[in-house]
Amino acid sequence: QVLDLDRLQWTIPNVIVDNRILNLAGKNFKGRDVTSLLQRNDANKKIARCLLETIRVGVVDTSTIGCVITNVITNVSLIVIVAVVLVRFFLAVLFGWVLSWRLGNFREETAEDIAKRNQAIEKWEDINNHVYDPNGRDSRISSSTSFNFMSKSRFSSQTPIPAAPSYRRRDGRYNSRQVYTNHSGHGEKKFRNGSASSLIHQPQTNGSSVAANNDTSNGSQTPSINETNSRTDSLTSSQGSYQNNPIVVEQRFNFELMHTILLVTCYSEGRQGIKTTLDSLAATDYPASHKIIMCIADGIIYGVGNRLSTPEICLSLMSDFIIPVDKVRAHSYVAIADGKKRHNMARVYAGYYKYNDHDDSQKSRRIPMITLVKCGGPEENDDPKQGNRGKRDSQMILISFLQKVMFDERMTPLEYEFFNAIRTVSGVTPDCYELVLMVDADTKIFPDSLTRMVACMSRDPGVMGLCGETRIANKSDSWVTMIQVFEYYISHHMQKAFESIFGGVTCLPGCFCMYRIKAPKGPKGYWVPILANPDIVEHYSENIVDTLHKKNLLLLGEDRYLTTLMLRTFPKRKLVFVPQAVCKTIVPDTFKVLRSQRRRWINSTVHNLLELVLIPDLCGIFCFSMQFVIFMELVGTIVLPAAISFTMYLIIISTFQRPIPYIPLALLAVVLGLPAILIMLTTRKLIYVGWMIIYLFSLPIWNFVLPVYAYWHFDDFSWGQTRVVEGEEAGADHSRKQGEFDSSKIVMKRWAEWEREKYIYYRNSLQRYIQSSSDDGYIPSSTRPSSSSTINGSDKSQIYQAQPMNSPLNPRGRRRTSHTTDSLMLPPPLSNNSTSDSDTNNSMPFPQGFGENVVALPQRAQRNDNSNNVNNTLSDNNTSSHSS
Repeated sequence: QVLDLDRLQWTIPNVIVDNRILNLAGKNFKGRDVTSLLQRNDANKKIARCLLETIRVGVVDTSTIGCVITNVITNVSLIVIVAVVLVRFFLAVLFGWVLSWRLGNFREETAEDIAKRNQAIEKWEDINNHVYDPNGRDSRISSSTSFNFMSKSRFSSQTPIPAAPSYRRRDGRYNSRQVYTNHSGHGEKKFRNGSASSLIHQPQTNGSSVAANNDTSNGSQTPSINETNSRTDSLTSSQGSYQNNPIVVEQRFNFELMHTILLVTCYSEGRQGIKTTLDSLAATDYPASHKIIMCIADGIIYGVGNRLSTPEICLSLMSDFIIPVDKVRAHSYVAIADGKKRHNMARVYAGYYKYNDHDDSQKSRRIPMITLVKCGGPEENDDPKQGNRGKRDSQMILISFLQKVMFDERMTPLEYEFFNAIRTVSGVTPDCYELVLMVDADTKIFPDSLTRMVACMSRDPGVMGLCGETRIANKSDSWVTMIQVFEYYISHHMQKAFESIFGGVTCLPGCFCMYRIKAPKGPKGYWVPILANPDIVEHYSENIVDTLHKKNLLLLGEDRYLTTLMLRTFPKRKLVFVPQAVCKTIVPDTFKVLRSQRRRWINSTVHNLLELVLIPDLCGIFCFSMQFVIFMELVGTIVLPAAISFTMYLIIISTFQRPIPYIPLALLAVVLGLPAILIMLTTRKLIYVGWMIIYLFSLPIWNFVLPVYAYWHFDDFSWGQTRVVEGEEAGADHSRKQGEFDSSKIVMKRWAEWEREKYIYYRNSLQRYIQSSSDDGYIPSSTRPSSSSTINGSDKSQIYQAQPMNSPLNPRGRRRTSHTTDSLMLPPPLSNNSTSDSDTNNSMPFPQGFGENVVALPQRAQRNDNSNNVNNTLSDNNTSSHSS
């Protein structure tokens, strides 16, 4: 306090002033600090109070260096936080207004068309139809009600095209660009430039497979042929025959079609959930000729309440198996595990998806489908989770297989059968596939979502991954589902929309996302492996998980970790959010299950953000970079419990304390109020304001209860109550080591070596058969295979010849959807270097005259039912092999 002692002279003469006060007015105390003097005793304190009331003229304010630094940091942080929040808000609005409707647009749409589609999505979203109706009323939105506006597009076919026979090229492949029209009753052949085929091209052969043909005749088989069947009871590339598939006219699009794998990972889901997911995938309007459903069952699992195991449920949804179910053998592969469980076995079932019998409109659309069942070794027969290795292992079966196909690396027996299954059931080799859609077995996607995702990938080769919007089907089941509605919405339309502006979406949810397998580079036929990149495969297949950080990354958040690996490996490529691609799912409806789910999500988020914040090549610089935004998200996630605690404290003290802390309250209003403004600017639906109010009341749960529970259980790596399995040990750590891995049980060879071995085996079996027949005098020696057809064991050039790759783009700059020389230098009969039918036949891995000798067997040579059976079997095999 500052005292003006000169004012003491202004006192009235009649007023008596204490001498001690008069002494202070002397020259001895002017300009000095009299604090200690006035605080010595009670009398001086009374004098001090008197002076403050009479002669105080001001206050001297001082701050220490620490206080100054604190104020600077506080103000700068406030400015940065407000700036980041406002920038994220405005960029999210910009994305919703300008960019969102362009991503994945595959036809010309008016504002009326977009409004109709949004209304159809809202109706479709509000129907909780994950329960299959046995009366035949399919839960899918009818195409006549939801997509009438699609026929108005100028890219649609104006005149229906009737079914036509498939067109086969001389190289043994099936053309995907040529279609037939018949406007006037004449068989006019017409070529359409632009997008790929409108037809499903399938060869027309007799019989379905070698094993199936061998099983059709009466009587038993000879030992040699029976041995052959036991060795090749699954699909064979040389003799597996293509299924007869009716030709279906598909709608044309304004982008180049790309072959896509629809990967569905199953664990303990019920039949209703799995069938709903597969129905929605099969019912998408993307051409069936360019998609294949791939269902991987993670072990022989019985979910709680399920009468059938998960593999049995998947197989019950298939029909027209290439190989009968009871004749499919288990094959070995290297699993993601530690110890003896690193060796696992699985079966590959190939066929077609079986639609609802009451849905006649879908019966003509045959969708190729492959189900891979991880069944484990014989030592796991008594295990309640036989063959189970986790979701990451299921994904790695496909990813590792694609890498080996692209680089022509050594394959396990399972991967070789996988290769033949894909080729046989779809008519194209696995290296033709460029995209993979990953869907969980409890998700249902909107009919045009797949097409929009592929359209985004097709138009921009720089996009290496994308995700759609996930909506909640059971919004009003309980208070637990209600508090999740706005949380799902804001995580997509604010966070992912902002990240998508810079092409760096930090989390592609595993329930609905798409990755690029490989990307074309230049016009000379070069490909860049993306998902099949060796770095991705190596890090994602890490089997030794011995630290807390690795366990949270690989055991709890494998989907998010795959996104992290993609950003770390390709920081200049893009991960985007496509809001036009919509799916819906069933969320937890009890707090116990929600708590278990969010424990995994929060812990994996923290550890993945720790990985992302170390990537220096993300776009931007300093505080205007994605790296800084990720750092803020990491800090914000960690301090959530403290933040909500201080927020509650601030609100309480503001009602009692003065002065009111306006700045913190203003910041709180900005953070909580901007989402409401975002809703009004993007969706314009007041219903979401109601969901936001419910969310605000549940903030203590989201920001305190769930994070504290997750941090307290940082060392819990189980999936908790999200997926309940009968006989499962509670809290089991499925990463622990059991026994030692014996690598000698798994044989790995290149594709050409597997083909050569099979060729030699078939050749020897045939020679033994012909020798035994000729010894009885039935077959002249001139019909035996010539020695010139024999291939030396060390000479692989006759089986495998590398050829230069063709360009993935045609001279007009469009993507080649007809088959070119594949990036994998495929040996005959898959190579497309033959120029005539005779060359195609000679490229088959069988001796010359194989088919002629067998077909020419006279009827008198059929000594009994057994020889008749063998004759029919080999004849069918010959027809199948030449057809392939």
